[in-house]
Amino acid sequence: MAGFTIDLAGRVKNFDLPKTQPLIPLFEAVVNSIYAIEERMERENFKGKIDIKIIREPQEIAPVEGINSTINEIIGFSISDNGIGLDDNNMKSFLQSDSTYRAEKGGKGVGRFSWLKAFDNTKITSIYKDDDTWVKREFEFSIDKLDIDDSLKEVEERDYCTTVELIDYKPVYRKHVGKSPEVIATKIMQHCMIYLMSPNCPIISVIDDERYCINDMFEKRIKREDNPINFVVGTEKFSLVNAKIQDASVGGSKIYLYANDRMVKPVDLDKTLVDLDKNIYDDKGFYYVGILTGKYLDDNVEMNRTSFDISETAGEDDISMDDIVSKAKEQVEEYLKDYLLEVREKKDARIRKYISSSAPQFGHLLKYMPDSINAIKPTLSDAKLDEELYRIKRKFDVELKKENQDMLDKMSTGIDDLGQYEQKFKEQFEKISEANKSALAEYVYHRKIILEMLRKGIHLKEDGRFNKESYIHNLIYPMRKTSEDIEYEAHNLWLIDERLAYCEYISSDIPFDNNPKEERTDILMLDHPIALSDENNTGREFETIVIFELKRPMRDDYDAKENPIQQLLGYVDKLCTNKVTDKNGRLIKVGSNTQFYLYAVCDLTPKMIKVAEDRDFIETPDKLGMYKYHEKKRAYIELISYNKLILDAEKRNKVLFEKLGI
Repeated sequence: MAGFTIDLAGRVKNFDLPKTQPLIPLFEAVVNSIYAIEERMERENFKGKIDIKIIREPQEIAPVEGINSTINEIIGFSISDNGIGLDDNNMKSFLQSDSTYRAEKGGKGVGRFSWLKAFDNTKITSIYKDDDTWVKREFEFSIDKLDIDDSLKEVEERDYCTTVELIDYKPVYRKHVGKSPEVIATKIMQHCMIYLMSPNCPIISVIDDERYCINDMFEKRIKREDNPINFVVGTEKFSLVNAKIQDASVGGSKIYLYANDRMVKPVDLDKTLVDLDKNIYDDKGFYYVGILTGKYLDDNVEMNRTSFDISETAGEDDISMDDIVSKAKEQVEEYLKDYLLEVREKKDARIRKYISSSAPQFGHLLKYMPDSINAIKPTLSDAKLDEELYRIKRKFDVELKKENQDMLDKMSTGIDDLGQYEQKFKEQFEKISEANKSALAEYVYHRKIILEMLRKGIHLKEDGRFNKESYIHNLIYPMRKTSEDIEYEAHNLWLIDERLAYCEYISSDIPFDNNPKEERTDILMLDHPIALSDENNTGREFETIVIFELKRPMRDDYDAKENPIQQLLGYVDKLCTNKVTDKNGRLIKVGSNTQFYLYAVCDLTPKMIKVAEDRDFIETPDKLGMYKYHEKKRAYIELISYNKLILDAEKRNKVLFEKLGI
């Protein structure tokens, strides 16, 4: 009997094995098998072989059409090899924690503790030749059994065979294993790439319903460069093997950081190299894989071989992981430069086209924020691209504001040599100008969108009906609002006339005297003689009052009493009583010189035309509207069809749209 010289339960408890890396115990067993085969090769010439059998949940599962029995969960593995076997030297090392028996190969003497961390049961059987006698050593390895029966039994078999059975995954690891045997084989291939490059690598197979030869997978899927790239970080030397892997399941391009011939840490290049994304597989049929090695990595790998004892960011003296990965990324960029250049050119063309056609407000970023633009991922959706451009614009605005303040601070403290700052001032003013142009471009593009919405809004909907008045109303001016409630950009009165945006007071769908029982104008605008006046209602008589009435597109149920002309004149009569108040309760004063401008936005349907002709309205020159001046009421009245509204707005904005290329 032999026993461990350590507190096995405590050692296993303290062993760090992330639950998201449930295959680490399997990798350890496979690498141990490779070492055992290499050790036997030192004595004799033979072909090494490692078979990894998947152990699944034994319970039967009702058959599902199109799905075979492999839907049973994986609960363990059986790893068999024809290596040297668990002879006395290897058994002594097995019983000793942190054994240095295979230190020259990078062995830490702790890998078997990962078996107990992830599995409830482990069983080891080893048949090998002891001098001239074939013997078998067989025992269970568990936390509960500190004593191991390491006695040898003579056997009839005449073949080297050591089997490690890892049985009954602990639940915390089991749920992260997956079910696909091909995925298991791929992950073993990734972990053991350095061994698979060797001509003496044993034949490694994963066996489930069928056999997956990892060596064949490696040869078919991996196209590696024969000459590694060597580079230096600080005083440390590193080596990078460039390879192309034709396997979609890898899921992206990576650099694998190896220590002592074992893969320790993958680095996803999709996240660190901007223009290297998952589209490379669709475009070129491969993902990039880099195999990074170096003595510094060998010397600084953690005992559990799932991480490195290397700081992530640069310190005063030590080399950081960022330093190593950044230098490796430079080599990858050089290796893939033709592909990356192609991606960057396509990305740049797409961003410029998007800004030109859909987001002109970001145009100045192309000139002033090139690094931030270049850092945009190439496969973002339009929505995500817009978000990213907006984020860059915010960054530009913050930087511009700071630069402006710095310039003002210098001016306030006095500048001895103005010529010294002349170029700086010129550059800063240019930036400000470009930013303002982009803001204007955004507003002009907004107008284009509003016109498109109005054009579609006056067409029949899928249900065969036209939009209600409220659709048009809210598009032109938000209902139940006044000019005191909203900002200038929140309305689109420019659709009717640019001058209407500057009226002193505007109310939209708000009843006279704020009385819900009273009539309400669709849009009422009050103005003093100075069009740009921003004064409040001070009780003076208004020089101009503009009223709009909006009607549903193609409405045709008007008569002599019920029509927008009669409605508009009724509002005039009510205002002329000088008893109507605005939203704030202030009288709206009308005098003998107050001019009324009355507009009805409605389609000139047959009944509407008859009502207008009966009142002596005249057709506009473009034949898309009708008008009349009512002398007694001092009111200019115009009927504006939706076609006229849109065409006139387009004409006024045509030069702006052309300048933007929209």
